[in-house]
Amino acid sequence: MNDHLLAQMIIAERLSKNHRSWQHLAADLKNSLAGASGESRTLALLKRELDLKADPIILTDLSLPYKEGYAQIDLLLLHQGFICVVEVKNIKGEFFFDSDNFQFHRRIDGRLEGMRNPESQLHRAVKAAEKILAVPVHGVIVLASRSGRVVEGPKNYPVVSLDYLPFYLEELVEKNGPFEIEALHRKLKSLSIKRFLPNLFERYQISEDSLRLGVTCPKCRDHSLSRANRKWKCMRCSCSFNDAHEVTLQEYAVLFGDELPTQFAYKLLGVEDKYLLYRLLEKSALQGSERGKRWIVPQRELLQAYFSSIYR
Repeated sequence: MNDHLLAQMIIAERLSKNHRSWQHLAADLKNSLAGASGESRTLALLKRELDLKADPIILTDLSLPYKEGYAQIDLLLLHQGFICVVEVKNIKGEFFFDSDNFQFHRRIDGRLEGMRNPESQLHRAVKAAEKILAVPVHGVIVLASRSGRVVEGPKNYPVVSLDYLPFYLEELVEKNGPFEIEALHRKLKSLSIKRFLPNLFERYQISEDSLRLGVTCPKCRDHSLSRANRKWKCMRCSCSFNDAHEVTLQEYAVLFGDELPTQFAYKLLGVEDKYLLYRLLEKSALQGSERGKRWIVPQRELLQAYFSSIYR
């Protein structure tokens, strides 16, 4: 799970279902989950079946600067014989690419609907990678669902089924290389990380005040816990938990960054006693040199475990 998907999950839990943007968010989250599933299957297949003399470096979920924005990359393979961007689509239906107008439609259940064009997305990603890496970059669109079929293909990039992807990549070897992939990898790692959240707030027309604060009950999921006798307790289901606040801190870090103002921490966790707050934050949000602020220790695995149990 990348931070963008985690942010959608977090907002979905903390935004009232009566909010005017709830249905929009829920639809986007469903699509993001399908996309993440396709990317996960693609990565697993490559690790299992890709047969190359030298191992590639496979990077996932990159946001590369492109013109005045960013290009999103599902998977980027760095191999001494080729560099390739993989655009994964885990969607059903019959697909129609219009490369002249860069439009894309699919037909499903007898209905024709327009969608964001995978070829345009891939083109942006390839151009962004070429500009940063200063080497030729290949691109391929992968259909992760067996319920998808291309009727009219794109002109500029190939479309392959997931099962065929390893064979396609093996045929790219020596077409452009050799490349110093460790140097290219270092160049990518030196890039600043894109902060995406303000766009999510704008997309769903919500503010920070729209989100429910407090430590979420892992069982009820839409109710905040109370702290008593060294435990977090739910007044709705009567369950108790030891460290439920750890997930809440990680949620905050995904949405707003690692810097946590101490005064806001009271509201975030729903506590009033400063000594209790100190104990709760002692190991999870460290004090720095700046008074009144703490820095949350990254533990994304807590969110991975929490949401994996929900979205199976």
